Amino acid sequence: MKTSLYAYCGKAFAIMSGVSMTDTPRAYKKHLFAIVLTTMLCAGLLIAPRVYAESVAVIDSGINPNHADLAGRIDQGIDLIDGDSNPFDETPEQHGTSVSRIIASVHGNNRILPIRVLDGAGLSSESIVIGGVNFATNSSARVINLSLGSPQNAYSQALTTSMQNSARSGKLLVVAAGNGGQPNPTFPASLAALFGGSAIAVGALNRNGFIASYSNRAGNSKDYYVVAPGYSSFSSFVGTSFAAPYVSGTAAAILGQNPRLSAQQVSEIILNSADDLGAPGTDEIYGRGKLNTAAALAPQGDLDLPGTSDDGSSGSGALAAGLVIGAGVAAAVIYNNKKLKEAVVVDSYDRPYKVDLGELIEVRNDGLTMDRMMKNLRRTTEMAQLAITEKLQIAVWYDRDPAKELYPVSEFDDQENIENWSLSLHQGGNRGAYYALNMNLDPRQFFGLAEEVNETTLFDRRNLTAPYAGFASSGNMALAGYKTATGVDLKLAVVDMDDNTDYGVESKSVLLESSIQPHERLRLGVQFSGLNEQGSLFGGASAGALSVEQSETLAAGFTARLKLSQKISLHSIYSQGYTLVKDRNRGLLQQFSGIGSNSYALGLSGRGLIRKNDRVSLTLSSPLHINQGSMSLSVPTQVDFTTGNALRETERLDLADAKRETDIELGYHLPLGKQSGLAAYMIYRNDPNGLADKTARGRYGTMMSFSSRF
Repeated sequence: MKTSLYAYCGKAFAIMSGVSMTDTPRAYKKHLFAIVLTTMLCAGLLIAPRVYAESVAVIDSGINPNHADLAGRIDQGIDLIDGDSNPFDETPEQHGTSVSRIIASVHGNNRILPIRVLDGAGLSSESIVIGGVNFATNSSARVINLSLGSPQNAYSQALTTSMQNSARSGKLLVVAAGNGGQPNPTFPASLAALFGGSAIAVGALNRNGFIASYSNRAGNSKDYYVVAPGYSSFSSFVGTSFAAPYVSGTAAAILGQNPRLSAQQVSEIILNSADDLGAPGTDEIYGRGKLNTAAALAPQGDLDLPGTSDDGSSGSGALAAGLVIGAGVAAAVIYNNKKLKEAVVVDSYDRPYKVDLGELIEVRNDGLTMDRMMKNLRRTTEMAQLAITEKLQIAVWYDRDPAKELYPVSEFDDQENIENWSLSLHQGGNRGAYYALNMNLDPRQFFGLAEEVNETTLFDRRNLTAPYAGFASSGNMALAGYKTATGVDLKLAVVDMDDNTDYGVESKSVLLESSIQPHERLRLGVQFSGLNEQGSLFGGASAGALSVEQSETLAAGFTARLKLSQKISLHSIYSQGYTLVKDRNRGLLQQFSGIGSNSYALGLSGRGLIRKNDRVSLTLSSPLHINQGSMSLSVPTQVDFTTGNALRETERLDLADAKRETDIELGYHLPLGKQSGLAAYMIYRNDPNGLADKTARGRYGTMMSFSSRF
C-alpha cells in the first residue's frame, strides 16, 4: 500500500513560494564555477587538475533524459514504479529532474544515476524506497541523494537497516531535512547522526540567507547538518529537496578530486568547510553552517608533495609556510626551469592541486634589507662586563626595542622587548693558551679577516671571515687557541648554529684556523672547515619540497693581510668547498652530484685617515657560489589514484649555470667616545643572489647608524 513517504518539494504546495530565479541554467552554472575558481586562486594561486567523473544516485521521481542540462550526464538507472529501466520523471514540477540539474550544475563532471521511487503524485511505498536504496548501494555511485521523507515522521526499521547497509558499504547519504518547520529533521534525515559521518542532513536557506521558515532545523542532528539554498534557477518551487542536491553535487566533486576518499572524509570536508551561521559554532538551528562549495573544493590543511616515501612516511614536508632555497640553487630552479609552474601538490586529504611553486619560493637573502635596517636603527644595546681575574672575563649584552616600551606594562612583560641576548666567556691573554665560550653570538667574528672589517663592513662579513661556518645569524661556540711570541695563532672551534628566527637553519661545524706572520707587514692564514647541515643546503630550506635530507661540506680557505702603510692595509680571502648531498626520497631536488663551491673577497682598510681612530673599508667580494655540480629536478605533474603515487617529470640541471653575484661595499666608522660611534655604509650588489633578473641586475643601498653601549 501507499505509505507516507513522498518528495518534500513534490506536491507540498502549502509551503511552496512559487518564486523563480531570473538566471538561466547556463548563467547559474557559470556563476557557480566563477566562485569556485576565484576562491581557489585567492587561497594560494591553486588550480585544480583533472577531475574524475563521479555519479550521484538520485532516489527520486525519475529524470527527463531529454533535458539539455543533462545531456551525456545520465547513467543507466531503474524505474521501480513501472518496473522497467526507463525512469522517466512524471511529476508536474519535474522534481527529480530539477534535483538532478542542481547536482550537475555544481561540477561539470558530476553524473546522475536516476532511481525512480516516486510516482507522478510524488508518492511511494516503503518497500519501493528500500528497493531504491538497495539498488544505489549495489551501484558504482558513491553519493546517494534522498530528497524525500515522511511528513508524519514515521520511523521504519527496514529502511533504517537498508540505509545502514549502504553507509557501511562506503556510500555517503545526503538527505533533505524536511519542510515542516520543526526543531528536528524528520525521518530519514533524523538518522544522520546514526551513521558515523556517512550521512548529512540538509536544511534550506531562503533568498535572504536565513533559515527558511518551512525548513526543519538541525536539532538533534546538528553535528551532521548543513544548510544550502532551498531554491534554484531550475524550478519555481522551493524546499529542502532543492537544498540537498547542492551538498550531493559538492560531495561528488570532492570524490572527483580523489576517488580514494571515504564517505566519512567527504562528509568531514563538507562539514568543516561550512560557513558558520547563527550562534557561534555548531548550533541547533544551522548545525555546522552554510555549505561552502568553493571552500570544500579548496585545499584543506598543509600542502605537501603527493605519494609516500619508501619508509611509509608522508612526503617531504609542508608547503604552507613557503620554501627557502640557497641562492646557488635558486637560479637554476626558478629561472632555468618552467616545470615548477605545473607542479602538483596535495592537501591533507591527498587531493591534488596544481600550483606555481615559483610563487611560494623565497630565495635566501642575507643582504641588507629595509626591515633589517629599521631594526638596527631602533635597537639599543645594553652590556654588562665582569673581569673575574686578569685573564678571565665575562660579558653579557642584549638588544632592546624601545618601541615596545611605549606600550603599557600589561601588554608586554619585562622580557618581551629584549630582541637578542648574548653571553661570552673568555680566558687568556696575548700569548699562550686561550679559551672562549660564546652563546647566541655570530662565531664568524673570531675568524678570517674579522679584525679588519668588524666595524666597517655591514654586508660582507661572512665572505671575509668563515664562509663555511654555517648560515645562521648566531650560534653557540666553544673555542680553544694558542698564540706564540713569533706571531703564530692556532685556534680550533666547534660551532652549533640554530636560527629559528629567520630561516630555521640548523648546522654543526668544526673550524681549524692557523695564521703566521713571516714579516711585520704580512700575515698569512689557512682555514679548514667541516660543515654538517640537517635538512638544508647552503642555508636553504630546513623543511619543505625544496629541502634535502642532509649535506656535508669540507672546505679550505686562505687569508692574507698586507700593510701598505701605517694607516692602510690590503686584505684578501679565498675559500673552496666540496659538498655531498643526501636528498629526500620524495623531494623535488634529487640525485645530486658532488658540488664544488667557492667565495672570495678583496679589500682595503684604513685607520685614522680623516679623524683620529676612524676606520674605513672598501671591499669587493663574491658570496658563496656553486661552480661545479648538478642535480635532478623531479616535479610531480599527476597523481595515479589506482596506486596513490605521483607521476613525475624529471630534468637534469647544471647548478653551475647560475649567475655569480659580486658586491662592492664602502664603510666608514667614526668613534664618538669609548662606547659610541657613527657609521655609514654604501653597498652595490650585481646579480643579487645569483639571479639573472634582466629588469634589475643591480641593487644599491645606503645606511647610517649610531651605536652606543650603556
